Amino acid sequence: MSDSFLKPTTVEQLQHRLHWVLRVTVACCFIGHGAWGVITKEGWLPFFRSQGIPDEIAWKLMPIIGAFDIIMAILVLIKPRRIIIFWMLLWALWTAILRPIAGTPGTWEFWERAGNYLPPLMLLIMGGAIAMRWKDWFSGYTEPTLNEDKIGVLHFICRTTIALLLIGHGGFGAFVEKEMIINHFASIGLPADVGFINVVGWFEIILGIVVFIAPVLPVVWVALVWKVFTEFLYITDGGLINIFEFIERWGDYGVPVALILIINYQAKQKASGAAVESQAAA
Repeated sequence: MSDSFLKPTTVEQLQHRLHWVLRVTVACCFIGHGAWGVITKEGWLPFFRSQGIPDEIAWKLMPIIGAFDIIMAILVLIKPRRIIIFWMLLWALWTAILRPIAGTPGTWEFWERAGNYLPPLMLLIMGGAIAMRWKDWFSGYTEPTLNEDKIGVLHFICRTTIALLLIGHGGFGAFVEKEMIINHFASIGLPADVGFINVVGWFEIILGIVVFIAPVLPVVWVALVWKVFTEFLYITDGGLINIFEFIERWGDYGVPVALILIINYQAKQKASGAAVESQAAA
């Protein structure tokens, strides 16, 4: 990704780049999730059981759900409709809520998946989904031009998303002491144990809080690099098949990129405004 791409100078550039970063992010999330449905994943069975669906039916439903996820991803890339994005928001939110319902540790799983359900919300906000007529939800659309208020809202949601996914993942190490996290770091030769992932977990929690409170560019870059690294450990631990885990978590990388775009744009506008004021004063 070029440095110039990350530094939009006009609101039109910002809008176009944010739009595509978020579209690709949402699509990748659904492609990764959908692939596991098509392949079928035993780890999904507790979610079906929590809704009273027996295992023999769950195995048959998984490929159908997975194929539908992939179709939605393709549609949002080819020609997005507000109704498709709204469905993706609801479905990503529901699959995240199913984690604590099914008895996974606390709500850490739910927060950790903020990168799945908040990017569709940002796309809806950009697409002007507030006070739409019913038919507008199903038709193609041209996004209304971003204004400063909407950019501020997107900035807030971006940093909230990054904070939640970092804090949620950090909870696995700091509180749950999840064996999977130990195995991930051990897969690259680190002497990982419970004490090690406790420290890593608290680092992630603190990083998430800092991103939310003070989302300066270097901190956001640290969050982006860290998430690419930690999610890539799915592949080093479980093999190439786990590339779908990496792809499903694209929101962990796409949202920091979106925030970097916004921060750079706002810095450019501030510098331009300061230059104009300086010239006027002279």
